[in-house]
Amino acid sequence: MKTKPEHALSIGFSIFLAILAVAAIMVVLSSLVSLAVFAGTLEDFVESQSSEINKQIVMNYEGYINSVIETANYIQFASFNLDLKRDAGELEAIYRSNADIKADVVSVYLFDGRGQRLIGPAMDFIIGNTVARKTWFSSALELKEVFHFNAEPQTSIAENRDEMVIAVSKAVEYLSGGITAEGVLLIELNHLAISDLARKSNLGQGGHLLILDDEGTLLYSSEAEPRVMTEASHALAADLYLGSKRAILDGLDMALNVNTLIHTRWRIVTANNVNEINASRARLLGISALILIISIAVSVAAAGYVSLRISRPINRLKETMLRIEGGDLDAPIELSGQREIALLSHSFTSMVARIRQLMASLVDEQKEKRKTELRALQNQINPHFLYNTLDSIVWLAEHQRSKDVITTVVSLARFFRISISKGQTFIPIEDEIAHVENYLTIQSIRYVDRFKHSVSLQPGMRGMKVMKLILQPIVENAIYHGVGDEDGHIAIRGRVEGGHIVFAVTNTGYGISEEKIREMYAIMAGGGEPSSVGIRNVYQRLKLYYGDRADIRISSVPDESTTVTLYIPIDPGQEN
Repeated sequence: MKTKPEHALSIGFSIFLAILAVAAIMVVLSSLVSLAVFAGTLEDFVESQSSEINKQIVMNYEGYINSVIETANYIQFASFNLDLKRDAGELEAIYRSNADIKADVVSVYLFDGRGQRLIGPAMDFIIGNTVARKTWFSSALELKEVFHFNAEPQTSIAENRDEMVIAVSKAVEYLSGGITAEGVLLIELNHLAISDLARKSNLGQGGHLLILDDEGTLLYSSEAEPRVMTEASHALAADLYLGSKRAILDGLDMALNVNTLIHTRWRIVTANNVNEINASRARLLGISALILIISIAVSVAAAGYVSLRISRPINRLKETMLRIEGGDLDAPIELSGQREIALLSHSFTSMVARIRQLMASLVDEQKEKRKTELRALQNQINPHFLYNTLDSIVWLAEHQRSKDVITTVVSLARFFRISISKGQTFIPIEDEIAHVENYLTIQSIRYVDRFKHSVSLQPGMRGMKVMKLILQPIVENAIYHGVGDEDGHIAIRGRVEGGHIVFAVTNTGYGISEEKIREMYAIMAGGGEPSSVGIRNVYQRLKLYYGDRADIRISSVPDESTTVTLYIPIDPGQEN
């Protein structure tokens, strides 16, 4: 018994899914790994870039501070061995020239230990009396070995100058009247120089630079007014002397880096906007998703192509198998596709060819068997009728009816001549009717003209062929079971109807009951005790040759008649 698997995937779809799954997994994994590596690299790049920017800014400030220190050292070196009283004009020129050469230097002063101006531009009288109290002055005298950078911007002490400056001071020695004395060198730097250095650095949108002193006090911010991020940046960097942090300031992703200037101990805080890098990461994600979609689409196309290449020959072979399973053994088998499929097709072709041979052999055997069975059934009729006829001839002879004996013997000879018909199984309807009429002639003599008969055929059907000896047993049955003491009538009618040759044999008489008809049908089918060998013989021969296309039907009208109708399929070529 054949069973059809349920919910089973086809081989083509299975191959398609397998290839697609492998390709999709590889593409997704490679994309995820690439994305993870890139994201990590990007984070490292963000930190490295922000750190490098901070270092570059620190280097710029260190360079600038070093240039200021070099200027101070140059003034000291140029003033070496020059006496303030003796070489006052030359010293004034040295100080003035260094102030004039550098645009960011507002003024250069030399003060004695009490804060009195010795060299430098004129000062306001009030300011001149307060120099000794200035932080830059006292710090220089306290720590004489280093330069002091005053963190808090202040107005220049030079007369008629209002620039905001940063004071750079250092304790120095000078000659005055041949005596070495201690004083303070002051260089005023324009505060805008700090802003100019900050503006040279590109920190992105919202990016800014802070300068804190060693105590964390805010000295400078490059953020434009209003300063919405300076306070937050200052708070984050206040306790950080070296290193970096990430923070969200005013909705922007900022990377904070802190470095300390060597000479001033100021902290340079840079806040870099890394949103653009995040945007680049988002663009990368979009590109990766697009590449992933395209890769999967290409994988789908490739998987579909490979699947079709493999499954199409298999499907064609399957369709051919189904046709052959349905009985079409001549269905063409395509020997194409991959080598394994071609070998399978070749093997299947060989198997089908062998099946054809076996079926042809079986058909031949069945034909021979059917012929043998037909001959055996036909041979059952001839002895049956012969015995009955010989009994009739004996009876006629005993009653001195010589003419009837002659007529019976002649009709018997003609009867058997047609029965033999040179070994043919099928004979023209005309011969079959003649055969029946010879039989009726014999039976009418035997029954002393107790019945009459008539034959009517549709025009044009006499030349059509039917299996021989199919009417005589039916007529014989009609005589034996239908003719009584009164005169009877047997009518034989023939017609062509619905692709069948139809013979109806009707006899008058008492008729038969429905129960008897059912019994006769059972006898024809091979069951029960046969009370009519002839009708069963005809039925079995028709079924043996034509199968279910042929049939015998029995009908009866009580006290009137009984009709046996034969339906015989017309063989091809006989319709016209």
